[in-house]
Amino acid sequence: MIDHAAYLAEVNETNPFLRHNHMQAVYVDEERAVVQAQMSPELRNTMGGVHAGLMFSMAEIAAGLLARSDGSKQVTLDTTFRYLRNSSTDGIVEAEAVYIKRGRNITMCRVFVREQGSDKNLAEGEFNFYNIS
Repeated sequence: MIDHAAYLAEVNETNPFLRHNHMQAVYVDEERAVVQAQMSPELRNTMGGVHAGLMFSMAEIAAGLLARSDGSKQVTLDTTFRYLRNSSTDGIVEAEAVYIKRGRNITMCRVFVREQGSDKNLAEGEFNFYNIS
């Protein structure tokens, strides 16, 4: 069994891409993972909304965090991602990942990107991972 608090701390301390893009892994257990970003000017597109690349990156990181939450080594196999609406929030945007299926070789996750506290999805997707452990 993996120590999820130690896992979160390690991810946040050792992932330069996460830090560079003002993201933080804030929750993980055996069933879900959450990544957040406090919105700032550098995370917006030229129209002032949440950058689509930020939403995708947050979703992929949340799904990967969940896929590896058992201590396995997983790499992204493929994804389907849909942008549903945008936001000009000054608050926190979060990506929440849950399992579709956890197999021996393939792990499938569904991710929802929302403004914190909202039930309206800004984006959603499915991420599939291959276990290389």
